[in-house]
This record gives sequence, structure tokens and C-alpha cells, in this order.
Amino acid sequence: MKKIFQLTAILFSFLCVAQFGYAQEEQTESLRERLARRQQEQQPQGATVPRLSVRAEKMNETQTKDLSNATWVREVYRVLDLGKGTNAALYYPVEPIGDRMNLFTMIFKLMAQGDLVAYNFLDGREVFNDENKVNFKDVLERLNIPYQQNGNTFIFNEMDIPSNEVLAYYVKEAWYFDQSNSVLDTKTIAICPVLLRQDDFDVISGKYPQFWIPYENLRPYAARMPIMTSDLNNAITKTVDDYFRMRLFEGEIYKTTNMENKILAEKYKTEEELKQAREKIEGELTSFEKSLWVVNDSINPQNTNTKKSNNSKPKTPKASKPKNTSSSPTYSARDRR
Repeated sequence: MKKIFQLTAILFSFLCVAQFGYAQEEQTESLRERLARRQQEQQPQGATVPRLSVRAEKMNETQTKDLSNATWVREVYRVLDLGKGTNAALYYPVEPIGDRMNLFTMIFKLMAQGDLVAYNFLDGREVFNDENKVNFKDVLERLNIPYQQNGNTFIFNEMDIPSNEVLAYYVKEAWYFDQSNSVLDTKTIAICPVLLRQDDFDVISGKYPQFWIPYENLRPYAARMPIMTSDLNNAITKTVDDYFRMRLFEGEIYKTTNMENKILAEKYKTEEELKQAREKIEGELTSFEKSLWVVNDSINPQNTNTKKSNNSKPKTPKASKPKNTSSSPTYSARDRR
């Protein structure tokens, strides 16, 4: 009986010590740490894109290019193949490395956080209104990504983001001339990620444009996203915004805004005709800039005279006769004797 009492006392003391240690450990975790831990458990896995500050939002408004005063505008649609040239800068890294991620991963995370609004990809039309806003839940279901929803928060695995399948982008840009400010510039209006799905034989089965994103809404985040644009220079000195603003991409024109709302492939049936049409449009864009400035051909008139004298035929010299400088008649030596 005495042994049973001793064992009971030892067990009771052990339970008290364990409970006291658990309570002390719980007290060491502050309220802020518990809130941060709970918030982290509710967020999607992986690194998140930092939210914009008020200062960044104000700065983005000052960088907006206004087309309301433009007297000439030409809207051009390009397709950026991420497997060509410098376009690969938007594709790598395919999987996030620390805080570095590719463009589609950043777009996807911003939409998951509710910081970026996308609009439906309509057939040849871009309507950025409330009726055409994209529901992020529909995007997850369309891409067959498993998720859990907790209020307005979506929890999913970062590895399920199909960033490796986004192999192209549609880019809509406007070439414009502002006569009031004498400015000829190019503005990126919107971008659209395009998924290229492959079959079991690695053959592309189809293109699937996802949604349009107004670049004005993406620019403040793109301005803070570093990007590597060269394999020869590994110093990351540019951002995604620099990439679009400086037009470092290589994109073929597949459409221009027209009254029939047709793409070039619908107007030109052969590859040769399509190539000539693209070259013609590129030439029209560059020739408009040259036609804005008038060269004054009267600045250097001497060059014109020189040119004329060079083209004129040389005159044959006539036989020269000795000139008589005096008015008196000349005499020979015999006459003078």
C-alpha cells in the first residue's frame, strides 16, 4: 500500500512539472509571433510578392503615359516566344529561387493575394470592366490546381503553378505621337500569358491564352522585380519594367487594330505574304518617325555649288597669246639697229 502511494505521488509530480513546462513554453511565444505563425499557415506556400506602399502607388500614377492628347496612335499586337533570344528572361527561373521568380509566377501570386486584377481573354477584344474580371477560383479550377479556400485566401502548392508551360506572351502596345508635347513614344497597354500544352510525344497540342492584364496595374510590381537579361553579364541591373519600357523583347506582329478586327493570318494566307505584311508594318512605324522632322537643305549651300562644279564638263583651254602691256608699237632687234 505504501509503494502504491509513492508511485501515485511520483506520477502526480511528473504531470505537474510537464504542465508547468508547457505553460512556460507557451508564455515565451509572444502574441505577435502567434499571429505571424497563424498568418503564415494561411498563406500560399513559397515566397510572397511584397505589397505596394502608398508611395509606390503614387509614383506609379506619375509614370502613366496619357494618350488622350495623342494626334496619331497605332495599336500593334505582338507575340513573344520565350524560347527565342532575350525573351527567355521572362521564363527563367522556372521554379522560384529564394525571392527570384519568373513573370508568370509573380502574376499568379499577385492574383492569389488579391493585389492584381485580370480580365477575360475575349476573341479579338479587350474590355477592362467589372463584368470581365477574372475570378481567381476559376483560374485554379481551369488549370486543375488543387487548393483550399479560407475566406478570401487560397492555399495551394507552389509547385502546381504551371510556369513551365507559359512559353509565350501576347503584348499589346501603342505607338503614339503627342503633338502638344512633341513626343513620339511607345506604351505597353496589356500583356497576356499563353500556355502551350504538349502531348505525350512533346508536340504542342494547342495555345491557350489565359487573361489580359493591364500593364499599368502590373508596372509597380514589375519595377521591383530584378531580371537577368544576358548570359555574358550576370549582374542583375534591370527590372521587368525596364525590359518592357526599353523594349528589349523580340516579338512578331500578329495583329494591328483594324475595323474588321482580323489578325494578319486571316488576311494573308501564305507565309511569304504574312512576312511581307509584317515588314511593311514595321517600316510604317519607323517611317512615321522620320517624316516628323524636316531637314533644312539650305544650311550648307556651298556643297551644292561644289556638286554642280564637279558634275559640269571641263572646258578645253584655248591657246594663250602674249599680251601687249604697253601702248607703243613693238620693234624687232633688227629695226632697233
